[in-house]
Amino acid sequence: DVFQSGTVFGVVEMILKELMKSTGEVFSLTTDARLSQVADMMREKRIGAVVIVDETDVVIGLITDRDIALALALGAGTPDSFVNEVMSADVLAIHESTSLFDLTQKFRENAVKCFAVVDDNGSLVGVVSSDDVMALLSREMYDTCISLESKLGHLI
Repeated sequence: DVFQSGTVFGVVEMILKELMKSTGEVFSLTTDARLSQVADMMREKRIGAVVIVDETDVVIGLITDRDIALALALGAGTPDSFVNEVMSADVLAIHESTSLFDLTQKFRENAVKCFAVVDDNGSLVGVVSSDDVMALLSREMYDTCISLESKLGHLI
């Protein structure tokens, strides 16, 4: 927690490695996956995006639930279509050492909802979404309010 760590800037300096620890596993598939497989994974894991990687785990694409819905609705794909027919190949990736401050700037600059997170070799190590950041900041704000409540004697 920010106040317990002794610095208000503790969250801002947080790197993605720490944020990703709390967000769970990384889900990825290769280009030989079908849209139906991706949709099944998304439903089962309760996720909205899957990173597409090559055989060496390097990020080559991203497919979202919206991509699938639009492809099916517009007739640009079928449940048997391969992911590379629908995925976005212009994936925005960020390095795992990116700070939370820099991450929020990148979300604003690029108007995207998620980034693939890569290591020094360009290999996928995680995914971070704007929802992940909002959840983290909400928890920190709540903890801050609770900390101040005990000092001030009332709920802020």
